[in-house]
Amino acid sequence: MQLLHHLLFPILLLTGASAASARRACSKAIFVLSGDSTTAPGGGWGDSFNATTLLPPSFGENHAVGGRSTQSVLANGEWAAVLDAVEDYKAQGNVYVTIQFGHNDQKIANFTAQFEVNLRRMVNDVKAAGGVPVLVTPLARRTWSGGVLTDLLGDWAAIALSVAAETGTHKIELLKESMRYLAAIGEANARTFDLAAGDKTHLNAVGAVVFSRLVSDLLGAELGEPVRCVTNRNETLSAAIRDGVMAT
Repeated sequence: MQLLHHLLFPILLLTGASAASARRACSKAIFVLSGDSTTAPGGGWGDSFNATTLLPPSFGENHAVGGRSTQSVLANGEWAAVLDAVEDYKAQGNVYVTIQFGHNDQKIANFTAQFEVNLRRMVNDVKAAGGVPVLVTPLARRTWSGGVLTDLLGDWAAIALSVAAETGTHKIELLKESMRYLAAIGEANARTFDLAAGDKTHLNAVGAVVFSRLVSDLLGAELGEPVRCVTNRNETLSAAIRDGVMAT
């Protein structure tokens, strides 16, 4: 309970007139999250990102849906809703669209070429709508073999990074950094993030806070002050993630 209380209620400490002035100078930002169940409500990091890291009047909308691949999210109309949100909010400030897929794309045989095509389309769609796309590599699965954390999503992360480089698009390496942290804390500690016993993919409330903090920190590092100044600080948790230790 102490860990949950600590993670769910980070305290933002601002000292001095310069810090207060910097906050007042921030431009409002809107985050539109697109992805699969590892971003979606009920098992992903997205709702926690919106609730625990964003400072009003900035806000986020979680459009991620469990079970979706890049192909199904384009086919089922959910991607159109993401673009509609960009159109609706772009007059209010920068609209950042995070795009995180791979967990379900990897289940489809011979799908890697289509994954690349779909990501490229999504990036171009967001830019055309007036938003800022951010390609997010997949969240690591918490799967160990012989005492070693197994990389099950590296091929899909590599495609996302390749599309980012090709299109000049912002990206964050969530797979690499989540694997680094999970490997550092070990399997027993990583199991405390499971949504249910034996679920090596989805996150409970504590896991969602930990990995939404990681996403927030990575976005700040990639996008700079326009994002850092609209996101909350939790220096204790950020340091724990950075140093590869469990927060207490």
